Amino acid sequence: MSCADNVEMSRLLGDVFSRRDPPAMATQFSPRKLEKIAAIFGTKSAREGLSSVAVESVSGEIVGAVLTHDFGRAPPSEIEDVDLSSEPVIALLDELEEIFANAHEIGPGEFLHIFMIAVRDDFSGKGIAQNLVQSCLEQAKNLGYGLAFTEATNQISQRVFKNVGFDELHLIGYSTFEFHGRKPFQGISQHRGCALMEMDLSTYPDRSLTTG
Repeated sequence: MSCADNVEMSRLLGDVFSRRDPPAMATQFSPRKLEKIAAIFGTKSAREGLSSVAVESVSGEIVGAVLTHDFGRAPPSEIEDVDLSSEPVIALLDELEEIFANAHEIGPGEFLHIFMIAVRDDFSGKGIAQNLVQSCLEQAKNLGYGLAFTEATNQISQRVFKNVGFDELHLIGYSTFEFHGRKPFQGISQHRGCALMEMDLSTYPDRSLTTG
């Protein structure tokens, strides 16, 4: 992904996440705020050479994107201008990221964070998401990264990551997660919860991949 792709990629991520991500839907996470977050981290990711996009050959439009970044490098200062403290989704992700950080000695150039992944509605079900994940894993391994991790918020993304070799380390159930004394995700019934998943890149792509 190049810096020139960032605007279109961020718009896609903001739109799809606001409509299809279970915790974002449950809390009515603003698509404009999601787009802004994606754009901020997209700029960082483009500099690091870590994200991937899927482009429709005829129109040249971005129809899928995976936003990843170096977890060992500080987030862009612009993120401080975005109100994140009021968002239960961010608190959920932060809790899982803290679990991951406490299990490792975090440093730059070692840990790939797969932050957001989305495919345009009319291109879903074509294996694009899994291909994007595989592409970014190959990029990260070639750049010397040792571990990749993600917070998978629904059964579909959890299956995608499992298929390419990720292991589930921890799960926060939607029915039990609390934020400021309430349970904002209690109404999510079709998904178990948000899973922290990890992959040792030294085994990629040597592990046998499954399909499903």
